[in-house]
Amino acid sequence: MSNYKLFQLKNILTVGLLAILAGLIAFSVSVWTTPRYKSTFKLLTVFNQANIDTYTASKTANYITGIMGEVVYSDSFISTVYASSGIKDDLGYGSESRLRQWKKTVKTKVLDNKGMMVIDVYGNDKMKTNALANAIAMVIINNHGNYDGSADRATIKMIDQPAIFESWSLTKIIEDSALGVIVGLLLGFTFIVIFPNHRLFESAPKKKYLYPPVATEPINSGQSLPAIEPAREEPTKEQKNDLPQRPGNSFTPPATSNEWLKDYYNNNQL
Repeated sequence: MSNYKLFQLKNILTVGLLAILAGLIAFSVSVWTTPRYKSTFKLLTVFNQANIDTYTASKTANYITGIMGEVVYSDSFISTVYASSGIKDDLGYGSESRLRQWKKTVKTKVLDNKGMMVIDVYGNDKMKTNALANAIAMVIINNHGNYDGSADRATIKMIDQPAIFESWSLTKIIEDSALGVIVGLLLGFTFIVIFPNHRLFESAPKKKYLYPPVATEPINSGQSLPAIEPAREEPTKEQKNDLPQRPGNSFTPPATSNEWLKDYYNNNQL
């Protein structure tokens, strides 16, 4: 397909329409599903056993951090967080349903080979979101030995306090909408390449209307109106061939009393 055909007006309008629709859908979904607040904190694991080299200590710290990153999504951990903080447990009932809701609320990220873990907590209530982040941090710091078996040989420290990001949701919505527009552009270009003969935004052919000839000569009072024959379309080539022929490969105009039709046939002889 040539560039001229690819970038004609109807294709540009089609791509633009699909991009706008995809952007609006992404915007609507993001507004509906994106929590308003995000609280983030960072933890560091330090392995402090004596008579151990730095490399082994670092590997052990990374191992403990990875374990705690998975423990955060266990029923035991979730129950301990709500029981120790006094925060209302609104995750619902059923282990699968609770875990699914918890994964939407709490996101963990373990930084490889650094013994560090970043935890994001999401919610629509500012105070509750920040309180839940603090509760999660305290349970990890105070009770990690119950899960990783390190007892007092490892220490988990909070190096960044929970901080609320109030404008996070707006940034997320803008990013989702922009991503939707990009996806819409890709879909639009794919559509016009697969269906180059589509008729979206293609103007419909104009209808032709035939009007009877209008008499231009004044009519005296008492004079009867001349009979006006109905308008006729121009005969096709096949119809002209069927008409009586005369020398010179021209056709004989039909007999008519209509002066306009006489002039038309005389001026359009083959």
